[in-house]
Amino acid sequence: MTTQWTTPSALGRRLQRTRVGHWFAGSQGDPYALILRAMRDDPSPYEEEVRARGPVFHSEALDTWVIADGVLARSVLTDARFGALTREGGRHRAEHLPPAGAELHPDRAGDGHGGAPADAGPAVPAEDEAAVEALAEQVSQTLLSELGADFDLVADFARRLPAQVLAEFLGIPAADRGRFEELLTGCARSLDSRLCPQTLAITRAGLAAAAELQELLARHLDDGGARPARAALTLAVGVAEPSSVLLCNAFETLGSAQGERDALCHSPERAGAVVAETWWRKPPVRVESRIAQEDVSLAGMPIPADGHVAILVAAAQRDPAIAQARAADGPTDAPGQGDGTGIPLGLLGDAHSTSAARAARTIARAALRVLAREAPGLRASGAAVRLRRAPVTLGHARFPVSRAGSGALTAPGAA
Repeated sequence: MTTQWTTPSALGRRLQRTRVGHWFAGSQGDPYALILRAMRDDPSPYEEEVRARGPVFHSEALDTWVIADGVLARSVLTDARFGALTREGGRHRAEHLPPAGAELHPDRAGDGHGGAPADAGPAVPAEDEAAVEALAEQVSQTLLSELGADFDLVADFARRLPAQVLAEFLGIPAADRGRFEELLTGCARSLDSRLCPQTLAITRAGLAAAAELQELLARHLDDGGARPARAALTLAVGVAEPSSVLLCNAFETLGSAQGERDALCHSPERAGAVVAETWWRKPPVRVESRIAQEDVSLAGMPIPADGHVAILVAAAQRDPAIAQARAADGPTDAPGQGDGTGIPLGLLGDAHSTSAARAARTIARAALRVLAREAPGLRASGAAVRLRRAPVTLGHARFPVSRAGSGALTAPGAA
């Protein structure tokens, strides 16, 4: 853990300053700041306010250019002039943001655009996706067989599943797999914490979990093997929570769509289509961040080198122009078909996120297929409660379900 974060009072002040900045900007009507406040279940009204302000909205208070336009979002996410880090290899205005742990802070020795280390290679090669899916199906069956009639879909299944799949995929020894799962669960807020300050307790626990997880992976992977520990760390954190969020979002959507739920239970192989549609409606990563590597003009708006751009993924995928083009192109997640409008933003050929996104999709698809086949009567037994301070994932805090339950989901709550 970095020295300036080890003092609780210093860390608390830093988190509080960031939170106050978001709160003040939101009070002045800045829709991006209201999104980062993350205090409601549905941020779409704020996302639509960003859209209403033009193709590129400049949040002056937060020094960020925000995009909800579907075509422009795709352009930025596939443009080599945008990367994950500044030209000097750091985070944009890092002193004004919540601390970032090692799990999502790329090395300086990356590619020319601030992405993953140049020699890291794809963390989950395409040829391994089938193996990951088979493993996810096996683990899903095992987890489900160990659960009773009533359980929490988040804590008891959706978060445990990717951790156990990743432990097997990465080759973590059996003796350390329990601890690996605990530490990965401790990193569940990592994606959200980079843009939205968490509470002091959650932040300290997350930083400690990330540091120990990196040490655990280094013990087993930094031996000259094909997958460096740092790349494995980024993969694990980038896959785990999005997998959980995507699965829970898909299950929640089915709870309010009786016909779709019945069709899935009748034909579990439809899980892939359900997950694909969920990714469009309720993506597991709602905000993508990029840094301009040179002076760039977007829709006539000048973005300076090292300028921060935020892509509102959910809003961009709701763009009416994209919806029309997608209908004409036909839904697909395969690169190189049509003009790409049928590919959800998280699955584009973008070096910073595609491998993790595809792995998350694969795990969620396998899990939903198993739930439909092995527990067709599974229903929500209470309110699905979403997390607060989670503008990136909008994940669930808890989701009580029952194999004997019936009916649609109740209205969601908050935590």
